[in-house]
Amino acid sequence: MARRSKIKKTTIVDIAAASGVSVTTVSRILNDKPDVAEETRERVLRVMEEYSFAPQSSWQQIRSGKSHLIAMHFPQDFNPPAHRLIFEAALGCEAAGYSINIIVNSLSDNDLLAIFRSGQADGMILMEIQTHDRRVEVLRQHTYPFVLIGRCADNTSLSFVDMDVEQGVTAAMQHLVELGHRQIGFVTLSPVVQDKEYGYSRWALQSYDRACRQSGLPQQWCAVNLDSDDAAAVVQRLLDEHPHMTAIVTPQEHCVIGVLKAIRARGLRIPDDMSVIGLLNEAMNELATPPLTTISFPGAELGREAARILLGRLDGTLTTTQQVLIRPELVVRGSTGPARQYA
Repeated sequence: MARRSKIKKTTIVDIAAASGVSVTTVSRILNDKPDVAEETRERVLRVMEEYSFAPQSSWQQIRSGKSHLIAMHFPQDFNPPAHRLIFEAALGCEAAGYSINIIVNSLSDNDLLAIFRSGQADGMILMEIQTHDRRVEVLRQHTYPFVLIGRCADNTSLSFVDMDVEQGVTAAMQHLVELGHRQIGFVTLSPVVQDKEYGYSRWALQSYDRACRQSGLPQQWCAVNLDSDDAAAVVQRLLDEHPHMTAIVTPQEHCVIGVLKAIRARGLRIPDDMSVIGLLNEAMNELATPPLTTISFPGAELGREAARILLGRLDGTLTTTQQVLIRPELVVRGSTGPARQYA
């Protein structure tokens, strides 16, 4: 029986010998250390390529200094994941040759910077934006490429894409006022969680406040958390405090469940006794009876635009700050009708 010949695996020692440098020098190049002469670095990289010492992507990453990875940071402080938004952002990045890495844990300043310094990502998409967001300040100070899905209180020099929730709430309130509603409740996720103020809820509340003042309506609102049973209990207390309320608006999908539970628990009919407008995706709307009048959530467009802006920064085609507000559509369906008349 013929003896099987063994194929010798190329090692770092072989690369060092073929390049005429020390093993330490090769190691420093593999770890992308800066204190290696550029001519030496290029020579060693060519030898690695000739010997197929590292996978194609690995030595190309070392040569270019790029990982072709995008990090998406989505801390779970306020909202459940927006799957359509994440999906569209990932599609846009992958179409341009990047992979996307979703991070849901909280990050310290050092953790955040280490993602860039260690080559784990070329750029970052930040979600769940606070009005005063530490992540934004850290990345802005170090000039790393990033884009926000959301807005801060101060957006100077920041690139972002966001839903124009103010316009959505204004349209919802105007629709209800035209139907004769004069006591309109507003239900939102708490804008402040553990001393963090969530920008989306702040902008939505400001728009509700402005609409009430412009139409001379009383402000009747409550903040709930992510637990739907707790939300239902809070909404029931809101209805107890305002027994002549005839409509409720909620700009967040998760709050819709609590609102509907509270209305059902009181034996009220939609829209005869209570009109409801909520932010809800199309698939969920089909499950509501009657079909819900909605503030549409442009998740797909938000994801695509965020990817476009970040990729443009990375390839140099976008050199100016990009700030995009996407207007939601008010889709009128069966859950809104003329205001109930009280004797």
